[in-house]
Amino acid sequence: MIIIWCAIIMNTYIHKTNQRVRVRSDYIKNNPKTVIELIEQLKEIDSIQKVTYKKHAGSVAIHFDDKELDCESLIEILESHHWMQSTEKPSLIENAAITGTKTLAKSIAGIALSRLVGPSLSRAILNFA
Repeated sequence: MIIIWCAIIMNTYIHKTNQRVRVRSDYIKNNPKTVIELIEQLKEIDSIQKVTYKKHAGSVAIHFDDKELDCESLIEILESHHWMQSTEKPSLIENAAITGTKTLAKSIAGIALSRLVGPSLSRAILNFA
């Protein structure tokens, strides 16, 4: 039986089955030296069969013997080495929502100001904002 589980946590992606875990994160992409150090340590574990590291994608796939090592234990090791850590950069959707909200708020303020003081004076005031 194959169990497939996916999660996206901020800028972190985890895909696991019974015999493989793939982690893609900002930490893996931005910290190649520490990632390579842990990969070398993982390769020394008998139950780990293969480790594939894609530096530019920020991705590591680990193939392991599920009779000797369970997926949750492996993920705990990776978490303890900060592989699931992501940067606080907002996503494209978050950026669009923020920009849209600012534009909407400015438009509403402009309409309210126009009705209050008149269109020409409200344009002058909004140009300073």
